[in-house]
Amino acid sequence: MRVPSLFETIVKYFEQDGWEFTRLPGHQALEMGAAGEHGNYRLIAVVEADHPIVRFLTFVEGKVPEARRREVMEFLTRANYGLLLGSFEFDVSDGEVRFKCSADLEDAELTHAQFSNLLLIGLTVMDRYFPGLQRVIQGTADPAAAIAEAEV
Repeated sequence: MRVPSLFETIVKYFEQDGWEFTRLPGHQALEMGAAGEHGNYRLIAVVEADHPIVRFLTFVEGKVPEARRREVMEFLTRANYGLLLGSFEFDVSDGEVRFKCSADLEDAELTHAQFSNLLLIGLTVMDRYFPGLQRVIQGTADPAAAIAEAEV
């Protein structure tokens, strides 16, 4: 009996859970939208071509204006400090913000529970910090105050 690939397993789990997704051409990746309590997010699940690594990326809509990138970097650095799983990433060149949660599955199979946890960690953490991130982007809160509010 053939063992399904990691990518096939992820596709199966998304289908079982009723997600609507698009396959990204040329990649072992799926893209979909998700709504949280505080915002709407774009999700991408990626299986690395040469390694048994899966990444779940949660993106905010839009880009951070150049004038606010320094404050956003501080906000994201403060948010990352103490996170047990995953991390925020920031593309300084274009202002893209995302949260990454990944797993190395060498000599292991991805269970449905692990899949769900990886997916939900990204959504939950992004949604928790999103209001503060928005206030920092808009210039209505400083990074330290916005983090203090998010981590109450």
